[in-house]
Amino acid sequence: MNRRTAIKIVALSALTPRMEAIYAHCAPQSEDRAAWAAGDYQLKFFTPGENDLLDQFMEMIIPADSHSGGAHAARVSWFADHMVATGSDSGKTAWRNGVQLLKDETAKSSVAEVLTRAAAGEANAQSDLEHFFITLKQMTVDGYYSSEIGIHQDLEYQGNTYVAEFPQCTDH
Repeated sequence: MNRRTAIKIVALSALTPRMEAIYAHCAPQSEDRAAWAAGDYQLKFFTPGENDLLDQFMEMIIPADSHSGGAHAARVSWFADHMVATGSDSGKTAWRNGVQLLKDETAKSSVAEVLTRAAAGEANAQSDLEHFFITLKQMTVDGYYSSEIGIHQDLEYQGNTYVAEFPQCTDH
């Protein structure tokens, strides 16, 4: 099983409860929760430089492949910006600190090296970098699999369809 398939399985099994948790932590307190769309989105929380850095990290977490675009094509960094901008003050502080940590670490080495170090401790996060990686990865997965590219290209979701027969099912 390749990494992308594993991410799909995790995303599908965990997406609904995780989206509720993200909305509870980051979503606006009004009925505007479903208003996010990548179309003509303008950054509300991250600076353009911070967004570019997040975009690089997110694309490395879910890269494009021959089947579908990755986090960059799905504009997952914009999803993160929207979620954080409309979220709680504590969520904003956590993301501001996490992005600053990524900036500091990438000033010393490459994005790939920082991501490798951050992901290495994912199972038993000890450092601030490892803890923030978990948050960053979850936001990446949630944003990607709630995007047009993630849902329709990568997962090939066709929508709710009426099925009159189940030819593979012989036990009636």
